[in-house]
Amino acid sequence: MRLVWHLIAMVQPGDIDFSEYEFSTSELGKMMGNSDLTHAEAEAIVLRLWRREIHVAHGSKKLALRWICEAARDAKRGTIRVSISPTMRPYLLQLKEWTQAKLEQLCSLSSRYAVRFYLWACKIRNQKQRDWIFSIEELRDSLEIPHAEYARFYDFNLWVLRKPIAEVNSRTDLKLDYQVLRRSRVPYAIRFVLVEGEPTSTRTGKLVHVEKSKRIKQRNRTIHRQKVSDLYTLPDYKEMTQEEHALGIEQLRRVKQEIYAKSSAN
Repeated sequence: MRLVWHLIAMVQPGDIDFSEYEFSTSELGKMMGNSDLTHAEAEAIVLRLWRREIHVAHGSKKLALRWICEAARDAKRGTIRVSISPTMRPYLLQLKEWTQAKLEQLCSLSSRYAVRFYLWACKIRNQKQRDWIFSIEELRDSLEIPHAEYARFYDFNLWVLRKPIAEVNSRTDLKLDYQVLRRSRVPYAIRFVLVEGEPTSTRTGKLVHVEKSKRIKQRNRTIHRQKVSDLYTLPDYKEMTQEEHALGIEQLRRVKQEIYAKSSAN
């Protein structure tokens, strides 16, 4: 997949057709994080990609495609030349929308779940709503996790959510958080939140600085609401004396009367 990402990065959004993409064994080794990669090992990686099928669904139809249709290896020069399959044109050329990600950060991720979370976060980093919700079944389908794997939610939470998201947070410029949504204590969905990460321009790839004062004001309003709500929170009944309990009941009665009076006036 690191080779695929490198090839996709070489395709420009404005290209009308694919070119032949050439790179050296040392370049491929750098992508793989293996500076000692031999030419024979590089050939094996390219051949595995040539044999690899991908399946794309179009309604009731399902297409079987290949990433590359031809690969030429030059052992003397230590180079590999790759041609992307023409059937990939609709998915890589003349795109109106695309997800922009940093190749070096993408290649630094070892967990395939972390890769998917990072790409999803990159997709919404330019949007106003920076969270998304998956039901657990939808998430399993999207991540291609068999039902028998991680059957216990404890294992699913640890290996599919907690560790991959920690990897994204430690190795990329994005910070993610997640919340387990429950019904009667039974998990049914996961809410992902992009906590930190400036929006990027989809044209230049440069970081776009955004004003943070709105976020700070919103956070301050939330803190203020929490403080106000604490004023009407009574201590535990077991820790209260009879006099304190009576005073608390009287305070609550007055608050209810105020609320009722306001609602009646409205």
